[in-house]
Amino acid sequence: MSGFFQQARTALSQELQKFRNRSFLEATMAASALVASVDGEINIAELSMLDQALEAINELKIYDPHVAIDLYREHAEALTADPGAAREKILRLVRKLSDDKHAARLLIKVCVAIGKSDDDFTESEKATIDQLCANMGLDPAETGL
Repeated sequence: MSGFFQQARTALSQELQKFRNRSFLEATMAASALVASVDGEINIAELSMLDQALEAINELKIYDPHVAIDLYREHAEALTADPGAAREKILRLVRKLSDDKHAARLLIKVCVAIGKSDDDFTESEKATIDQLCANMGLDPAETGL
């Protein structure tokens, strides 16, 4: 019986962790799509970097990567269809992390990695990351920009 309860406890703990980190997942996928699309195209290097982030960041490892990629694509498509409205929605999602500086910095690190992944970290990508930082109350200087 104790093995059953341990499994149930572990499963419940993991579900609780997913629930708590859901806003981080959504904000990270949204901000990543914003940074990747700001230079006019989303390339394979940026998608590859996103895959690496999903595998490396503990707060994101608990999610099915397909769920994360679907969220990313949803935001990328919205940015193509209605850039202004999509950008505002993304900034609202990101703003939810402003009370969690660890999560906010982690999101920015992912965005910087995506911006630099194609070896062309453009001024528009930097400006977008600066805006994301401002939106969460972070000083861009402390993020390594």
